[in-house]
Amino acid sequence: MANPGPEKERQMLGLFLVPGVYLRVLADVVRQLGHNDRVLYEDMAFTPQDLKSNDSRVFVTDAIVMVERALTLAGKDGLSFTLARELRVTIHGTLGFAALTSPTLAGALDSVRRYLQLRVPFLTMTLTDTGDHVLVRLRTEFDVPTQYRFLAETVSATLMMLAEQLIDRDDAEKRGFAVVSGKLPGVKVQLTSPEPAYYSKFAPQLPVPFEYGQPEETMVFPKGLLDTRMRLADAEASRMARDQCEFELQKALKDQGDITYAIRNMLHVMPGPLPSLEAMAERFCVSSRTLKRRLAEKDTTYREIVEAVLKDRAIQLLRYTNQSVSEIAYELGYADLSNFSRAFRKWTGKSASEFREGGPDPAPEVGP
Repeated sequence: MANPGPEKERQMLGLFLVPGVYLRVLADVVRQLGHNDRVLYEDMAFTPQDLKSNDSRVFVTDAIVMVERALTLAGKDGLSFTLARELRVTIHGTLGFAALTSPTLAGALDSVRRYLQLRVPFLTMTLTDTGDHVLVRLRTEFDVPTQYRFLAETVSATLMMLAEQLIDRDDAEKRGFAVVSGKLPGVKVQLTSPEPAYYSKFAPQLPVPFEYGQPEETMVFPKGLLDTRMRLADAEASRMARDQCEFELQKALKDQGDITYAIRNMLHVMPGPLPSLEAMAERFCVSSRTLKRRLAEKDTTYREIVEAVLKDRAIQLLRYTNQSVSEIAYELGYADLSNFSRAFRKWTGKSASEFREGGPDPAPEVGP
């Protein structure tokens, strides 16, 4: 099998940490919308205080749980658009600075394209020149069906709001793209999901129209608009910021390239039944023999990692859902309830029913 290129390798290994600042802002927005944000932190390995550090990082799997809880509380209130409004350029660190100081809007989008996974590991971005327009497409690298609409909507709205704020309006007008009443001319966002009820409330505040029920997630820019200068264009500063982003990217790959962590986190976001060793090897573009060897170098096996993930899921489902033991076994990919029962007793020393009767652990007191 051919070796994957650098970009494919990044996608396969994944960047499995998310800046804590994003989750902190998410919690702030949930509270701003009138909900109890403390719920988001229950049973997490971190507290709101931990996320105040600029260099805090959170596993993607924990971020998925927090986002799911936030959507349950405030999804119908327009959480995505409200969050996008709060994600100011400085929150994005060196990536935001690289975009802010890019000579043109095209340069800013290219910085986002290359380094987006440093900030949002769920998504990759591609740019396609069709002649009159440039299409910016979003694609997920993880199976997060319940959150994909939220992610696509939030990322698209964030990029559009930043573009409207950061382009040089005088230069845009000279090029025939006058920004009137905060609207970017000729630009639109297309999303596959149905139009949500809250869109009509936010539409007047957005710099571009959002079109729903479209074939794919796409941001459409008139090609000429991308030549517009950025208000704080500084080629040298932008180069230095991109160099720092590249350093962060390589460091992330080195620090998080442990294949056991990569597999564990990938399994955590997959529905049951979990894939075979051979199927997982395909995802990493290696042979099953190579994957076995690399795991053996880490003193583990694929079966051990899968069982650890299944144990974690089983415990969470027993503690925090009303699903029957049979339903949980089926959800985890067990065709036979007796097989699940034997596995659970091996993991915990108790039957699933005995474990559930013991009651959930008390939720920690967290939050402001």
